[in-house]
Amino acid sequence: MELLEVQIDPQLLNYRSDLEELSALLACFGYNIVPYRDAELPDFQSLPSNQRTDVSKALNIYLQTLKSEYMSGQFSGEKFVLQFLFRMGILPSEDLSGSIRNEKYIQIYSRDQLQIFRSLDCYERCSFTLEQLTTRPWFDLWSRDNLFYYALFGLASTALKFIKFTKIRLDFPHHRVTEQESFSNYSFDYKIKSLSGLTRQGKLQAALLIEDWKF
Repeated sequence: MELLEVQIDPQLLNYRSDLEELSALLACFGYNIVPYRDAELPDFQSLPSNQRTDVSKALNIYLQTLKSEYMSGQFSGEKFVLQFLFRMGILPSEDLSGSIRNEKYIQIYSRDQLQIFRSLDCYERCSFTLEQLTTRPWFDLWSRDNLFYYALFGLASTALKFIKFTKIRLDFPHHRVTEQESFSNYSFDYKIKSLSGLTRQGKLQAALLIEDWKF
């Protein structure tokens, strides 16, 4: 009787392993974040091939950067952001370091509007899986009033059309957002304080958001 060989995608295995390792590492910082609901990782597998590659790469760099900060014994939120960008090959603006130094809530999104970085404080109000966070665009993660949804969607779409921009200061008021399809459906008051473009070889690669959360 011949044994059937089951071919398992190495990329899928690596991504799943990184999700599990990141979940364990976050627990060392006091955050209980589930890596995934389904070991087959349906959200990840539903992405186009090029996006799966980008998501897997960004997750591994995020994991390795956080691990390095943890092993140093002197965690710095500012250094965490800058080291992540350095490892991604993304060039921050000259004033970015000063802008993020005392900020708690920082998220970075790719050109596909997928999250590739979040500061540790963002896990304080989070019941998503790590798979959801890394594979779903921001507008599928949180629900909000239509007025703010269309304003933010328009802002994101417009910003992505620019080849390069440095920093946009925003004056949107706080508004209520609620997690979608998460374990606890957490809600909190949310505001974007500024939006900074991140480039590689002169081309826009991602956007860094400095935010304010109230809960």
